[in-house]
Amino acid sequence: MRDADEVKKQVSAVRDRVKELSGFWIGEGAAMLYALEWVLEKRETAPAGELGRAGGESEKIAANLTKLVEKAMAAAPSPARAKPQAAKKRR
Repeated sequence: MRDADEVKKQVSAVRDRVKELSGFWIGEGAAMLYALEWVLEKRETAPAGELGRAGGESEKIAANLTKLVEKAMAAAPSPARAKPQAAKKRR
């Protein structure tokens, strides 16, 4: 079994990775985070008991991940702005 510090690093890594993704992956990331947090004893219900439950803790995690993705996308430069800069570098 992994130690708590290693599991916490994985929680952070999943959150960081999900920021770069969207759609289906947000739900997958929420499920991963829920399972990892359950291992850390931050969640009472086992992941199997959470599966398919509307309004459960994993749904709240998914909502938070969606907010993180939206913030990351808002902070990223738009492709229209990136193209003129790339053209300047070629000169």
